[in-house]
Amino acid sequence: MPSDTETCKILKAAHAIQLVTAITFLPTILNQLFTLLTYNIGEEVGLYIIRVLIHIINMIHEAGRKEILQAYIKFVFLSPTQATCNMTVHEQLGKYLPILLQPNNTDFLVINKFMRHSNFFFEIMIKSMAQYLLTTGRIKMHRNERFSKEYHERIKYLLDVIMPYIINKYKEMPVETHELNKSLAQLLKHCLTFMDRGFVFRLINSYVDKFSPGDPRTLHDFKFTFLQIICSHEHYISFNLPMMQSRISPRENTEKEPECNDLMNEYCLSEDFCKHHFLVGLLLQEIKISLNEIMQIRKVAITTLRDLLAKHELDDRYQNKGQLSRIASIYIPWLEIVLENLMRLQSVHDSSKIENKHNDINRISTSSSFLATKDIANSTITAGTPKSIHRLTLNLDTQSPIRASIHLRDSTYFAAIAGQGLVNGYSCTSIESDTSTMSGASQSNISQETAIIRESVENGISDKKRHSRSLSVTQASPRCDKLQSSEVKDILLCFLFVIKYLGDHQVIAWWQQCSDSEILSFFTVIEISLHHFKYVGKRQIAANIINNSGKPRTVKAMTLPARMAPPDFTTESPTTGTLQPHNTVTRENLIESDSGKMYQALLEANMATEVGLIALDCLGLFCIHFKDALLADDGENPIMQKLFNIYLSFLQVGQSETLLRHVFAGLRAFLNNYSIALFQGNAALCGRLCYELLRCCNSKLSSIRQESCALLYLLMRSNFEFTSRKGLTRVHLQVIISVSQMLGNVIGLNNSRFQESLSLINSYASSDKVMKGTGFPVEVKDLNKRIRTVLMATAQMREHNNDPEMLVDLQHSLANSYASTPELRHTWLETMARNHARDGNYSEAACCQLHIAALMAEYLKLKKVHTWGAEAFDSISVNISRDERSLKLDAGVQDIHYTEYLLLEQLELCAEMLEKAERFELLGHLYRLIVPMYEEKRNYEALANCYTHLAQACNKIVEVTKSGKRLLGRFYRIAFFGSAYFEEENGQEYIYKEPKVTSLSEISERLHHLYSEKFGLENVKMIMDSVPVNVAELDSKIAYIQVTHVTPYFDKIELDTRQTEFEQNHNVSCFMFETPFTKDGRVRANPEDQWKRRTILTTQYSFPYIKKRIVVIEKRIMELSPIEVALDEMRQRVQELEDVALIAPTDVKKLQLRLQGSICVTVNAGPLAYASAFLDPALSPQYPDDKVEELKDVFREFVKICYTALQINSKLITPDQHEYQEVLRENYQKLCQSLSSLLGEPIWSDEQVGSFKRNSAALFSVISGANSHTSTA
Repeated sequence: MPSDTETCKILKAAHAIQLVTAITFLPTILNQLFTLLTYNIGEEVGLYIIRVLIHIINMIHEAGRKEILQAYIKFVFLSPTQATCNMTVHEQLGKYLPILLQPNNTDFLVINKFMRHSNFFFEIMIKSMAQYLLTTGRIKMHRNERFSKEYHERIKYLLDVIMPYIINKYKEMPVETHELNKSLAQLLKHCLTFMDRGFVFRLINSYVDKFSPGDPRTLHDFKFTFLQIICSHEHYISFNLPMMQSRISPRENTEKEPECNDLMNEYCLSEDFCKHHFLVGLLLQEIKISLNEIMQIRKVAITTLRDLLAKHELDDRYQNKGQLSRIASIYIPWLEIVLENLMRLQSVHDSSKIENKHNDINRISTSSSFLATKDIANSTITAGTPKSIHRLTLNLDTQSPIRASIHLRDSTYFAAIAGQGLVNGYSCTSIESDTSTMSGASQSNISQETAIIRESVENGISDKKRHSRSLSVTQASPRCDKLQSSEVKDILLCFLFVIKYLGDHQVIAWWQQCSDSEILSFFTVIEISLHHFKYVGKRQIAANIINNSGKPRTVKAMTLPARMAPPDFTTESPTTGTLQPHNTVTRENLIESDSGKMYQALLEANMATEVGLIALDCLGLFCIHFKDALLADDGENPIMQKLFNIYLSFLQVGQSETLLRHVFAGLRAFLNNYSIALFQGNAALCGRLCYELLRCCNSKLSSIRQESCALLYLLMRSNFEFTSRKGLTRVHLQVIISVSQMLGNVIGLNNSRFQESLSLINSYASSDKVMKGTGFPVEVKDLNKRIRTVLMATAQMREHNNDPEMLVDLQHSLANSYASTPELRHTWLETMARNHARDGNYSEAACCQLHIAALMAEYLKLKKVHTWGAEAFDSISVNISRDERSLKLDAGVQDIHYTEYLLLEQLELCAEMLEKAERFELLGHLYRLIVPMYEEKRNYEALANCYTHLAQACNKIVEVTKSGKRLLGRFYRIAFFGSAYFEEENGQEYIYKEPKVTSLSEISERLHHLYSEKFGLENVKMIMDSVPVNVAELDSKIAYIQVTHVTPYFDKIELDTRQTEFEQNHNVSCFMFETPFTKDGRVRANPEDQWKRRTILTTQYSFPYIKKRIVVIEKRIMELSPIEVALDEMRQRVQELEDVALIAPTDVKKLQLRLQGSICVTVNAGPLAYASAFLDPALSPQYPDDKVEELKDVFREFVKICYTALQINSKLITPDQHEYQEVLRENYQKLCQSLSSLLGEPIWSDEQVGSFKRNSAALFSVISGANSHTSTA
């Protein structure tokens, strides 16, 4: 062999090799180079060999012939034998590669090429290692004895020199670092096959330890690509030692069991767990950390776990149920990780909640504990997962671009996991074994004290010692930002995989370790899963596909294609552990065709059903083994509430027939085991179940109708048996309430399907032999009859669905018919409130809520819980006590459970609605009821809120009074004529309250449109004047509607008490409109011939009320003589001038318009026309003296207020209006002169200014800005 110097020259010259030559003689060249490498050569020669190898491999790659390199590795390479060589190829590569990669090496070009093609060298190393073990027989030795200690050190050193390139060069050389990272993962993965696994685990830990939370996204991608490749090892499951023990003990006694601590360590990411299940522990730790990163990083982490679980499920070696159960057991800590992030899953769930849940809100009113338990549930969920207790090293990374992060790893901790410090221990058994043992666990120098936390569980549950669910820390404070919908789906998929395959005994054992709040959180995740994976239908799926097709597709870093394409691992490239995107049949590619869309719909339907079955299994298992926990407080506890919510979710979310059959079976089992929760104490659960079952009785699918009828019948029968065969009062009442709710929400029930369901229930009762001879069949028939009565009574509702006034009238009459059954009356009032709020009628909605509050208060008064009832609301509305005081304590109220807590909630809701209605003045009266209740409870926070709200309301009153911008509505008299169309409404008059400033034309157009749609355009005619209608002159084939604007009417005494605009628009029941006429039949004439007809209408109730229209019950007509008309007109003018002149700030434009119309001297119109007609000495004797004198007094007042207004105007005009002011002054003087001559006395002179003290005082107060008069007409 030549000298080293000569050899180096030859190797340097080899760089000039032609590509054709290299390809033609590639096996020979490479064999010679690898053989030369194994001789006892100097360091320089070794490095030259490596450089030549890198150069040749790079040439081949650039020529696009990398397949011949793969063929060489697979079929040609043979490590030189020991006889001829002193060293092995893998040892020499392990020696020279680190030297080549040292930071002080300036040959960057060679290093870059090596990084790009590192996979070739690492595969040669692995094959050399395998051949070495086989040829030497060392394959039969213990793993820690197979390779020399020196070789172990070289591998470790190789990793140490490679890591800085991956960590620091990813920006400059993204492709090279990516390839190097994958190659390194492949190397370590194969090392697990041949070497001491404890040693390789230490290397893996060393790799992962180089990364930190808050690293750039690329580094996170590298880390998870690495972990993904490592976890793709064929013996991954064996490495992670699925646990065997799973003792089940009663939940109350778990603390006393000596095995409890050991079991707990297997159920969370504890030190022991990570020691026994190193790879999965490391993976879960990293995913847990990544959940605190940005979305792209989170997605990579979650996808890694999802694809790994998919692999397990599709692995034909593990298709046995027991095997999958063992596999799922190593992922149990994932359950805890999901629970810790529960609040981040929930926003997506909340936004997609189905509308069917509105009935829950209606039920709140009559359920004493529903709100309370809901609050408890929420609070326990929020604080449910105990704060992580971390006893390892914390290192704040302040340079993180994302946030101040925490390094989770501690080198000594992970050293123990990887088994460092083992001396001559069996690190694991041979490669063929199914299990793998990490020795020396007892020698670990890391100790970890058991962490115990105390949780005070509400509802009287005693404090119990609980292990912290997490023994690793994720972040100093929990993340609150919400996860994306796609992330949530993947997280839930992994969660459901674990739940699906875990053995029943393991799930039960896990539940036994959980606190109540954690159980609640667990089932909340199950509930969220049901909503996330609900089947939305083929159309929606196709629409989603079309919407998403335009979006750029993400490159997927997955080990598996999408679910629909079965994986083919036989074609996997030996150079990579991941399938590349272009080789993957992605979901997007497949579903572009119609058949793909159908297939996608089928997949989603199957997924929805599978998720539902997993959830049902969980519910059934919990109900069987934790009966005592569910029946605590007779079922009035948060866990029962949560489980029941999930059962109802199945009926609310669209499900397949197959799944619903299982759901009904589950509900039957629940009903048989938990009748106490349904029939004793609170009625909310029973009521909600009745509502959903009745909805299903109306289903288009006959199988669902039959199942729901059978369950509803079983519910009735169970209720009957529960009451010792005395009756089924609760189910009876709740069914009627549910029917009423459904009709209130305009769900059509009066159809053949629902009638068929009722008949089916009747037939069950008739044919039930066990129940014959009891009163049960009669009770069932009576309930059926009541349901049909309600259906008939509400058939009109659908007919008048588009007529809001008529619909509310019908609902009101139904509510009144249930006066003795508070819960039913409550239901209809709730429905009316919802309809009013939807239409923007907030005053009426507020009245409905106030009536509900009064109903509750009256019940509590009768039960002697409170001293006051509906009468306490008299100061708010005179209607309330009139309607709500008819309650009696009889059979109708025995099953309701109003409490002071619910009354407070309702009163707070009333306050919100009154504010929306802008009736701020009523809040003071309302809070006089609320405040004493909070004072008694010493709830100072609530009191502070009350007074704050009151202060804001008072400020609002001041603001709207000054601005005049509050509009409390307008009133119109509506009369209907036409017996062929209006039936009982024919000839009936109503007062309609319309919102804001609805004009006469607007309400006329609305009514015309409404009734034209109902009766036909040609059959409806509007009467737009207020003249009395002669019915005999009307066409019987036409529907006539007369619309007249009316204003609230008060007599003089009442007007003195109603000074503000609000007082003149609240609790009003008298209205007025006026019609001018003359004795000779004309409408208009001269003042001396002009008469006026004043019509005063009184309504049945005061406005505002729970209805927008109220029937007129009394009509009075007054005819005013010409002089009385003049008196009325002049009083109105004086009032108008006072309103504009004596209220600050003054509206200048309005003031000038009023002045101009009042002092303009016109003989035939205005004030002077009235004076000329009735005060002229020649004409006045024709009229009563008292009326003439009264008119004179009014004119004197008129002159005074005109003078005051003129003076105010002089202070407010702009410089260019002085001439206009002079004209007004001259007109005023002319008016005074004319009136003086008519009255025969001087009306006004400058000398007499001082004699008008009242108006002067008013003038000065106005000029100074004081407000001395606040009434408005």
